[in-house]
Amino acid sequence: MPLDPLEPPKLKHKRVPKASGSLPVPVMHSPPRPVTVKDQLDWRIPPCISNWKNPQRFTIPLDKRLAAEGRGLLQVQVNEGFAKLSEALYLAEQKAREAIEIRFKVQMEMLTKEKERKEQQLRDLARKAMETLKESEQGLLRERERERERIHEKRRRERKRERNLLAKDVAMGKKNSKIVRDRDRDVSEKVALGMASIGGGGRAGEVTYDARLFNQKKGMDSGFATDGDQYNVYDKGLFTAQPTLSTLYRPKKDVDAEIYGVNADEQLEKIRKTDRFKPDKAFAGASERSGTRDGPVKFEKEAEEADPFGLDRFMTKVKKGRK
Repeated sequence: MPLDPLEPPKLKHKRVPKASGSLPVPVMHSPPRPVTVKDQLDWRIPPCISNWKNPQRFTIPLDKRLAAEGRGLLQVQVNEGFAKLSEALYLAEQKAREAIEIRFKVQMEMLTKEKERKEQQLRDLARKAMETLKESEQGLLRERERERERIHEKRRRERKRERNLLAKDVAMGKKNSKIVRDRDRDVSEKVALGMASIGGGGRAGEVTYDARLFNQKKGMDSGFATDGDQYNVYDKGLFTAQPTLSTLYRPKKDVDAEIYGVNADEQLEKIRKTDRFKPDKAFAGASERSGTRDGPVKFEKEAEEADPFGLDRFMTKVKKGRK
């Protein structure tokens, strides 16, 4: 039967140390003696006190903890490097403060120069704008002067032409009438002569008014009645035409045929013939009337009594009682 070369061994081989050829070295022991208190104290090992672990939750006094730590046995020694480090830090701080102050001064100078440069630019722009405005105003004034001169020149030419025509008419023996002379006068001449018209087309010195504002009957008192119960806001009725009054309270024929069907008129006639929708009694003091109503309900105001509280009757009784 073939064997598997990778199969573990079935028997466990145990190596036994080789025996020495000589006898073992004898162990010499002192004779037994009782243990003294001093030996017990010398062999006593104090418990381990840790600053990080206390699994048994023992209450350890501070003096024992300090004694176990051994701080009291150490001597405090200050290294010379601390003084050197402090001096170096102080000098570095002073130099940093000086550098920051110098940098701040330089930055402020740059900001001041930038501000002055912008202000100078604004002043230059304002000066240019003022110069441009002055030039435009001067150009506008010159244009107005030229326009005024053109108007004056035109007027002078017209006056010269009129004088020439007048001289020609005089030479021909014609004479202007008073109406033409007054019409052709200048406004300043009319004012100086007292011929200026105040009312436009009327006579001189006459103030004209619009005649439509006079003889008007309707004003603030229209619509207000003397009686407090009456308030006539409207001067006439809303529906004054007869066709409107005849169709206002009467529905048209075949209007509701699409909603209520074809026999809507027959149903309406049946409802009219019944006494269901007729009032049992009329208003107190109103006369009964038959037939359909062709207008809205109207109420009549009762005449007020001359003595509503009966003072006259009371005074009459008092006078009769005295007699």
